[in-house]
Amino acid sequence: MVQKKALLIQEDIIILKILEKLLQSKAFSCRALSSLSQLNIEDQTVDFDIIITDILFDGIGPMDFITQVQEIILHKSLLVVTSMGQKKVKKEILSLNGISGFFSVPLDLDTIESNLATISWVKN
Repeated sequence: MVQKKALLIQEDIIILKILEKLLQSKAFSCRALSSLSQLNIEDQTVDFDIIITDILFDGIGPMDFITQVQEIILHKSLLVVTSMGQKKVKKEILSLNGISGFFSVPLDLDTIESNLATISWVKN
């Protein structure tokens, strides 16, 4: 069985570690980063099964960040996990192609876990 690959991009170290443990418990191989600047050239050649990312980073707007991630990192599905819970931002993010889910803090890990189980693992 081929192990699924996940990329986590999350500035909040506690959320990063929680999500990393969740994915590892679901047999994902995880690469965990606290910012996009930690991405290396090898990461850009991996076709990740899933990217789970925040949208709040210094110097870049949420929509621009998502667009940048979608353009530079190969992936099949993208989930947003963030402390930015404004309905307008959630609606804008979910309207983008390739977004599989949006979750705000406080996290409901059961919902995230069930979302992982239902994601289509085929490129959008």
